Amino acid sequence: MKQRVLITGAAGKVGSALWHAWEKQDTYTLTLMDINPIEGAMSRVEQADIRDYAAMKELCKGQDVLVHLAYVRQDSLGKVLGEVSDIGASMTLFEAAREGGVQKIVYASTNHVSGWNERLCSPPRFSTGAQFRPDSWYGAMKGMAEIAARYLVDAHGMRFISIRIGTFNGTSEPNGIRHCSTLLTPRDCVQLFGLAVDYDGPVRYLITYGRSANSDGYQQSYLDISAAVEVLGYQPQDNLVKTHLHKFLNSDS
Repeated sequence: MKQRVLITGAAGKVGSALWHAWEKQDTYTLTLMDINPIEGAMSRVEQADIRDYAAMKELCKGQDVLVHLAYVRQDSLGKVLGEVSDIGASMTLFEAAREGGVQKIVYASTNHVSGWNERLCSPPRFSTGAQFRPDSWYGAMKGMAEIAARYLVDAHGMRFISIRIGTFNGTSEPNGIRHCSTLLTPRDCVQLFGLAVDYDGPVRYLITYGRSANSDGYQQSYLDISAAVEVLGYQPQDNLVKTHLHKFLNSDS
């Protein structure tokens, strides 16, 4: 029987890459949700706001996995304090998922949870899933959501996998030298999130970075994907260090 998967933020770049691929593969029974319209899908589509607890609880009923990609944008600290912030929305959604019977949450986090490592030195300090050094309120709230999910795992036996995405632009083309380290290509994104959805091993709480291979014997990405490789079985197909880095280095010479 196919797993039933609810995707929030399904109209975005990551969400669109996932559901387009998963529909072609006929991998899951999908429910696609976004506050914005979603066009061209064969799957069930729902337009809703993740801040609406009742609506999200209803959508979570009967779902096996929640893939949470949606993000509540804030333009300033005042809005973070004065409105329902992304961390507030995520915690509301996590509780709705628990109440609705969801067993696993796959969460789109960000390298900005440890983004300060890029400011400490050049090349950047190596970032692991255990590190929290946010470079913005955006990174801080993503990290707080990861901590909130730790409670769900320990108190309620749920599974939680956080993928701290480096860079995702919807293509396999880096926009500069930094992207040669951080870029997650669409096909690697589909593989990584699919492995997270499918994983049923002993690890119940996992944080990994989301990037393509992006390394060789001389140049190594500073975002750690060892948990994805060793626990989930991730085998990224693209390596921007090998295929694209020389183009940017030659252009600078």
